[in-house]
Amino acid sequence: MLAIAAPFLVAAAVVIAAPHAEEAFLVLRELPPSASIVAGVAVLAEAVSLTAASRATRAFLGPDAPSFRHVLAVDLVAQGVRSVLPGGAATSAGLRISLLRRFDVPVPIAASAATTGVVVSNTVLGALFISGVALTAWHGRPSPGVTLLVGAVLVLAVAVGLGCALVARRTDRVRKGAVRLTAPLRRAVGHPSEATIVGYVDGLALGMSQLRSARTLATLLTWVGCNWAADLVAFGLMLVAAGARLPWPVVVLAYGIANVLATVPITPGALGLVEGAAVTTLHVAGVPTSVALLGVLGWRAVEYWLPMLAALVVAPFLLASTRRRGGASSWSRLRSRQLTPRRSYRGPTR
Repeated sequence: MLAIAAPFLVAAAVVIAAPHAEEAFLVLRELPPSASIVAGVAVLAEAVSLTAASRATRAFLGPDAPSFRHVLAVDLVAQGVRSVLPGGAATSAGLRISLLRRFDVPVPIAASAATTGVVVSNTVLGALFISGVALTAWHGRPSPGVTLLVGAVLVLAVAVGLGCALVARRTDRVRKGAVRLTAPLRRAVGHPSEATIVGYVDGLALGMSQLRSARTLATLLTWVGCNWAADLVAFGLMLVAAGARLPWPVVVLAYGIANVLATVPITPGALGLVEGAAVTTLHVAGVPTSVALLGVLGWRAVEYWLPMLAALVVAPFLLASTRRRGGASSWSRLRSRQLTPRRSYRGPTR
């Protein structure tokens, strides 16, 4: 449903926003000096968001975690790859696993951090979106489209919860099913390999077992919550810097809708989709389109473009650092072999 609605949202945003591009430029020229200060605080908030995300990754890796600066560099490079490829989440996860392995992180633990981290992050995002809807409904009835989106998010949340429970309790059966279901795609495009599919399932199962620890779960939720909250603050501050004056529940709702739709793998980094959803929502909420367009583009500059530029800067240094380390240590490779299942599932035999 989200994939079907996404092109229409982009088209609607173009129709609404394109005629106001010149007006947005005029608004930018007339902004007071204080707007630059607010925008600078938004940049700092986005830096906090990126830092919190890497803290969450490092907390999940546990004793095998590299230094924080290396984890931050890995996350930036992986995010950069995700931002330039349509549906780049899978490629980004594979790259993150590969880079973490070079820092002596066992493959199962790296896969666990990559897969379980996404599940926890999307769960917190869904909760944030629903809270925005609830706060907005407190002041007035939400539109039917938003209500339908809430229903879709709730259905996906229940499905993800049941899927995670099944992975944790019936790992062997899920592993076999995943290999069978992905067989046609793997034969058609040549990737991902069977070992990769098995590694993702095992990583998610390992992550679910780690989340049984109340301390690990609390730490992870704290850092992931800080990640989304800081990004939300950056979004709101950019709107304020652009001259928008609207209730925070509407800001939370617009932010939640944009980021929920960003999970649809249509364009690289949901480019155009996020901007379209946010500008359209703010336009419906009564914000002048030129102001909404300027604020959203300012937020995307610090949320999408600056991290991508940072990834280009740190990537050579990260690769040079991993080459100096000589890849994964023998201890890491031994432990990976011990933790990775050796069985190959190719369906039932006669």
